[in-house]
Amino acid sequence: MNWVERFGNYAALGWLFLLWPPLDAYLRGKVPGLQGAVLAVALIIYTLIYAWYCLAGHRLRHRVIPVATVASLTVLAVVLDHLSGEAANNNFLIALLVAGFALPKRRALIAFFLVAAIMIVEGVLLAKLTAGQFILQLVLTLPSVVLFGGGAMGLRYLLASLAELRAARAEVAQHATDRERSRIARDLHDLLGHSLSLITLKGELATRLLPEGAPGVDEVRDMVALSREALQQVRDAVSGYRQPTLATELMAARVALRAAGMDLEVQQDVGALDRETEAVLGWVIREGCTNVIRHSGAKHCRIHLTRNPGELKIEVANDGWRVPQVPAGNGLRGLEERLSALGGTLDAFALPTAGFRLVATVPAQSRLQVDAVDAKVAR
Repeated sequence: MNWVERFGNYAALGWLFLLWPPLDAYLRGKVPGLQGAVLAVALIIYTLIYAWYCLAGHRLRHRVIPVATVASLTVLAVVLDHLSGEAANNNFLIALLVAGFALPKRRALIAFFLVAAIMIVEGVLLAKLTAGQFILQLVLTLPSVVLFGGGAMGLRYLLASLAELRAARAEVAQHATDRERSRIARDLHDLLGHSLSLITLKGELATRLLPEGAPGVDEVRDMVALSREALQQVRDAVSGYRQPTLATELMAARVALRAAGMDLEVQQDVGALDRETEAVLGWVIREGCTNVIRHSGAKHCRIHLTRNPGELKIEVANDGWRVPQVPAGNGLRGLEERLSALGGTLDAFALPTAGFRLVATVPAQSRLQVDAVDAKVAR
């Protein structure tokens, strides 16, 4: 999490100022005795729930959490209204913000409608509105819902667009780097590799033509050994430049699974990666999809790449039925060794009902490296 995201999380806590009506009622002593104590507790619980969601809860990838947060804040808003003895739309506005920012579009619209209906009902019950006042309440409620709920949805769309733009820029930079690596690898192989091969061949021929013990024979043999070593180093360098990348491996996986009659679902949310990490994740995709095609008999495969605090996680799962237990092939052992070299882990297991899941984690790339890529692309 960079400083902008961290600042945004803390800045969102500023919306707690909307709770001033019940707080004002409590401070002025309008709610005495036990009722006032309950009001204070409700305010504290409301604040804690919203603060927890802003600082930690929004990072938990579970669809129930935002729904439960909106529902809890709405119920507490009703409690605050009744304890303070007055209908205050402010108490519901934070619930609208969370709904607009966290829920999918359809669920957010449903939440807006329900919260707006509760706001209107609260106004009718507590304020005992006349017909004219009821219409005025409707007129005042609608702009609040549109402004806060719609504004939160717009902000979420803007942040998502910025994240996609950052990922696209990093991917463009990564593709440019990959193309340059491929060009260098081709040049090394075609030019330097060819020349060293000829030097080695000529040297071996010279050692055969020269009689044993003739002057210069040992030097020629040393030259042949050095040229062979240099040729092997060139081949190792070319192999290093041609490490798999996420883009190529995901494309190859899609083509291979489609040819095998399987659907593929891909979720990629890791951004720019360093060369070693991307290569290891590429090997995980290649080995995982190979096992799916060869062993699973599945109809659907899912590849999820996510960036969690401190780690990158890749999951390859399928709904097949032919793998009753964890295989211990050379491929998975090789993956485990590659991941261990980067401080990562590998977990492969059959699912309880049907299917198989391969989960690999590696330490997350530092944000400084990602920002450096963005700065380089922006030049």
